[in-house]
Formats: sequence, structure tokens, C-alpha cells
Amino acid sequence: MSHKTKRFAAATGADAQVLAARVMSMHAEAGLTIAMRMPILFRGAMGDSRGQREAAKAVIEKVSAVVESSFAVSQAASAFWWGLALNPPGQFDMAEAVVRAADSTIEPFARRTRANAARLGRLRR
Repeated sequence: MSHKTKRFAAATGADAQVLAARVMSMHAEAGLTIAMRMPILFRGAMGDSRGQREAAKAVIEKVSAVVESSFAVSQAASAFWWGLALNPPGQFDMAEAVVRAADSTIEPFARRTRANAARLGRLRR
């Protein structure tokens, strides 16, 4: 294995580890958000206006995250294919492009999950 190939493999592994850590963090924050949101949503089901607003906010956030994520992954996929088409063979880093596409796909969800966990955590105090 050449020095360049070893360096490429190490960089790709580091990118994948960073992406995995972000996904794990997002999962933890999502669990906290769900746990903190359930009592509020339950009260909303019983007619509480704050709970109903929280339910509407949750749905709107998810729809907007899906739309934003769709645009981001479309842009990353286009950049991937253009990079593949315009770069000489062996000069395009496919693994980096795939990690970038995956990262851009989860970023809208991660950002909202992080914000909700922080916001709901402040409400409980």
C-alpha cells in the first residue's frame, strides 16, 4: 500500500468517525427531545393550547427539515457527479464526497434536534 493510499484511508476513516459521532449525538439529543416533549404533547391532547402549539411546531419542523435535507442532498449529489465527470480518474475523492453528502443530509435534522433539546431543557427548569 502506497503512502498516498494510506493517508487517503486514514482521512476517509476520520471523516467516517466524525460522521458517526454526529449521528450518535443526534440520536441522544432526539431521545432527550422526545422524553421532554411527551408530557407537553399529552397535555395538548387534553386541550392545553401550549401543548397543541408544540405539536404543530414539531410537525412544521420535521417537514421543513425534510425539505431542506432534500435540497442539500440534491446539491451534494450534483457536486459528486460533476466532480466525478470533470476530474481525471484517480483525482476525485469519492469517499469524501459520500461523507459530505451524508453530512449535508443529516445536518438540518441535527440542527433542529440540538435546538429543541436546548429549548425544552430550558423550559423544564
